[in-house]
Amino acid sequence: MSVQFQVKLASGAENGWAKLASRAARVVLARQDMSYTELAGELAKLGVAESAHAVEAKVSRGTFRFAFFLQLIAGSRTDCPYLWADALSSTETWQARSSTVFAAEMAGQPWLNWQMLSNRLQEIGVSLPSESLQAQIESGSFATTLFLQCATVCRFESIYRFLDTSELHRVALANSPQS
Repeated sequence: MSVQFQVKLASGAENGWAKLASRAARVVLARQDMSYTELAGELAKLGVAESAHAVEAKVSRGTFRFAFFLQLIAGSRTDCPYLWADALSSTETWQARSSTVFAAEMAGQPWLNWQMLSNRLQEIGVSLPSESLQAQIESGSFATTLFLQCATVCRFESIYRFLDTSELHRVALANSPQS
């Protein structure tokens, strides 16, 4: 990933968000009582070549892209949020599906533009220029942590299927420049 696309966070800040991404992924697996080995097998059926060890490592680190989170949902056959259903059943690339999910979530707040979203992210300690934010989202290359951060500042209700609001708020407050 190029430097211009990296989210600049204070040390330790990314760790809290990565832990939440990891927890969301583990929630998906737990809901289906699915092992990493079983998930790797299901991902292979979707054309995603990942070993069980690689899947476990990604989930443990919590630094995976949102496209992988969608693959995890599809591979585990977990019920997905209503707003995500069309994207998940699409035959588009996983990056395109990621971008589509983000757009579906943002459709509930049509007055927000990229600069406004970037400003909201700064309120929780995420410094990402609006141009970089837009490029990442539109390309579908964004991290799950960025999706969680946007979900927090924009109140994407779909994420509450995987994480408690209070935990999103706790991490956001811990990283807020005002705290």
